[in-house]
Amino acid sequence: MVLVGHSGAGALLPAVAAALPGRVRAALFVDALLPHPGRSWFDTAAPELREQLRSLAREGRLPPWHEWFPAGAVAGLLPDATVRERFLAEVPELPLAYFEERAPEVPDWSPARCGYVRLSEAYDREAGDAAALGWPVYREDADHLAMLTRPAAVAELLGRLVSAYTS
Repeated sequence: MVLVGHSGAGALLPAVAAALPGRVRAALFVDALLPHPGRSWFDTAAPELREQLRSLAREGRLPPWHEWFPAGAVAGLLPDATVRERFLAEVPELPLAYFEERAPEVPDWSPARCGYVRLSEAYDREAGDAAALGWPVYREDADHLAMLTRPAAVAELLGRLVSAYTS
């Protein structure tokens, strides 16, 4: 089995792998945070972003992800109205506590079988950190939601990484 995590889900891949002992052959990160055991998302975020999210919270909950950005930002990422509407219909509100919770510590997590697909400039630092760890890194100049706008290109990059770890 190969795990694939996008965005904030990347930090949780070690815990997911630990819940599936002996079944996970590789973990792939797609425009994703890298594991940060023992630290919260807020611990890893830029202070401005942390404060922006805290200011958006109402009664301990954040509005859906797309409402964190200026009007029209998501339409720019997802110009196809049908795709955009389907995506937005599934975006939940999140408790602010999610971003304050510390990521699990997984003592036997082995990053030797990991790879990274960088889709947007916002994840340049993570892609660089992944490369420094010796992981294969593929860069596609796209956007954070490219799996919806350029699915074939993203699938091809993931396929390359999967082939490297399963053959």
